[in-house]
Amino acid sequence: MIIEKFQESQAEEVSKLIKRNLLEITSKYYTSDYVLSLVDNFSPTQILEKARTQHIFVAIEDAKVIGTGSLSNYGNSETPSYYGTAIFVAPEFQKKGIGRQIMQKVEAKAVEMGADKITVRAARNARIFYENLGYIYKDGITTQDEKGNYVMEKHF
Repeated sequence: MIIEKFQESQAEEVSKLIKRNLLEITSKYYTSDYVLSLVDNFSPTQILEKARTQHIFVAIEDAKVIGTGSLSNYGNSETPSYYGTAIFVAPEFQKKGIGRQIMQKVEAKAVEMGADKITVRAARNARIFYENLGYIYKDGITTQDEKGNYVMEKHF
């Protein structure tokens, strides 16, 4: 398995992976309306749009995309605010360290860009994953946000 920078030719595969993950995994923890609203944000065209402003990485095994993750700057060049977003691993490849490796790549990119921390909105089912990677609750707030996610961060 390798982790590499996203290529435009992978947009369809990344879109399918994310949608599958949302429908098979995330749907167990959130309302169907919420999950469907997320699915709508990850068409191949939207993935290509996101790739213009985000650093997207893909995990590849046997020439197939089995995981993805991205780094976004929700601030600006003078006051950046880096977020790890869209971290997904195909269900049959979960719990094998692939998500951890993707996050290490995302974190390394953040550090390369001068970040002193990275923030994530951890889904209910991903909170422990991020805790195990050294993320803590932002401002010590351990309750879910308005969308049912945990806002967590890791300082470098």
